[in-house]
Amino acid sequence: MTIVLDNLEPEIMEKLQNQAFNNGRTLTEEIQVILTKELANKTIKTPEELGWSRGFFERTAGSCADDPIVIDNEGIIDESAL
Repeated sequence: MTIVLDNLEPEIMEKLQNQAFNNGRTLTEEIQVILTKELANKTIKTPEELGWSRGFFERTAGSCADDPIVIDNEGIIDESAL
């Protein structure tokens, strides 16, 4: 698999290169180590674990369909339209 990282800030790229050099790794190896460490500590929670009850989205989908929210060009809610 090939991943291309474009538009990294020059300061971030320099830090990555320095860290790779200091750790005796290539830039690719250093990025792999960083990503592996970061993702190894992350767990993906289910909606229920995040506090969403089962079926919440199904029950609430379209609940605001009859209540239009009108916002003018400046991002201000037009209360006269409510």
